[in-house]
Amino acid sequence: MICCIPSKGRSRTKTHELFKAAGIEVYHFIEPQELSVYNHLSNVVNIEENNLGVAYVRNFILDWARENHHEWIVTCDDDISSFGFYDGKNNRRNGDVWLEILEKVQGLPFELIGINKRMHAWHEKNFYTINRNFAEGCVLQNAFKIKWKYKAGTKEDRDFFLQTIQQGYGSIRFGKYFFDTPVVGSNKGGLNEEYSHKKDTDWAIKIVQDWHPYAKLMKTKSGRVDAKIDIKAFSKANSKIIK
Repeated sequence: MICCIPSKGRSRTKTHELFKAAGIEVYHFIEPQELSVYNHLSNVVNIEENNLGVAYVRNFILDWARENHHEWIVTCDDDISSFGFYDGKNNRRNGDVWLEILEKVQGLPFELIGINKRMHAWHEKNFYTINRNFAEGCVLQNAFKIKWKYKAGTKEDRDFFLQTIQQGYGSIRFGKYFFDTPVVGSNKGGLNEEYSHKKDTDWAIKIVQDWHPYAKLMKTKSGRVDAKIDIKAFSKANSKIIK
């Protein structure tokens, strides 16, 4: 297993240190225009194109992993500050949580494995769920089994999750394991500029168009436009395991 971190505008990212502390090899995937400011990091991979967005780099990573014979990869946002496990309190850990998770899933058919956000782990009732909760932010993927691609102009992670249910076996999420990250769109770099220009509204509209009737538009408490997706109904319609 390796860790793949796409990064843009955050050359001082420290997320890789969480994985290195666990003995997991890390690769950073960087646009050509930013290679010089990321040259202090090891294992920097040139993604060959500039400004083509999240879907492009995620697909590049999957192709690169297969070409280099890496079956299991953790694909991780570059602004994650900690991992952990909730057992009555939040026990913060490093990337070793993914070594534990890999042991649990290696014999299972699921292509996409996720964990919870720290703010929700404390009230999660189930140790794991199957095809019921999104896997995003930091995920474990079996690159050899994935035949579908991330799509641009939409909520890429969630669209990919739905494709995984539709075209594969689906996803398992471990709700007591968690990651911690800044509020969406609040951290300079990454997708911050897109969020400031309300591009997330366009992405929500697109995913609703593509996955109707299982997706519909909604407003969050903060006033943002988002998409509400009935994952359970979608999984049932695709005759997938639901637990």
